[in-house]
This record gives sequence, structure tokens and C-alpha cells, in this order.
Amino acid sequence: MSTSATFAPPRRHLGANIVIITALVALCITAWRFFTPLSGVTGSGGAIVTMLAALVLLILGVLLTKTRPGGARNFFLFLGWVGVIGTFFAALLLHGWWTAAVLVVCAVGVVIETFGGKPTRSA
Repeated sequence: MSTSATFAPPRRHLGANIVIITALVALCITAWRFFTPLSGVTGSGGAIVTMLAALVLLILGVLLTKTRPGGARNFFLFLGWVGVIGTFFAALLLHGWWTAAVLVVCAVGVVIETFGGKPTRSA
């Protein structure tokens, strides 16, 4: 146990981990629908865009775990918000209800990461 005033517990990235897992699941669901015959979106450009957006969300989740509080982190959070909302809308247009449900959970991860408690200095 440290008595130093500068000691702070390591930040837990629960929201970022949720974003990573749900983006991976959304990517898998959309890829399955893209490659499965008679799924309704087989080979469509919209499914490719949705897969790329899920991949970007996955990368943003990893970046959120690596960045410290500041301007870059706030920018990644902004991109996370835009990405979740845009990918959710794209999934709805493709009638990808499972993907949309997973993206709602992803949005919860972004909310946790945005408004979650910040580590404080122990006195």
C-alpha cells in the first residue's frame, strides 16, 4: 500500500471492453449475413459499409483503452458516438435486427466510457 499522494488506481476500461466485444460480434453477424446466400443482403454495398463501420468501432474501442484523458480521448469518444449511431442506422436499413440489438449494447459501452467515473488521487 502506497502512501504517496500521486498514487491512483489503474483505470478500468469497462465501457471500452464492451465496445470491443460488441463491435466484434456486430462484425461477425454482418459478415455472416453478407456471405450467406438468401440472407437479403448477400453481396450488397450496405453490408460492406456496415462491416467496415463495425471494424472501425473495434479499433476505436482498442484506442480508448490505450489513451489517457485529454483531447485525443475526447475525439475518440466523439468518433465512437458517431460510429455507433451511424452503424445502428445502417443496420436498421439492412433489417439487421440482431446487429442493431448488439449495437445498442455497444452504445451502452460508449455511455459508460464517456460518463464513467474517473480515477481520483488518493490522499
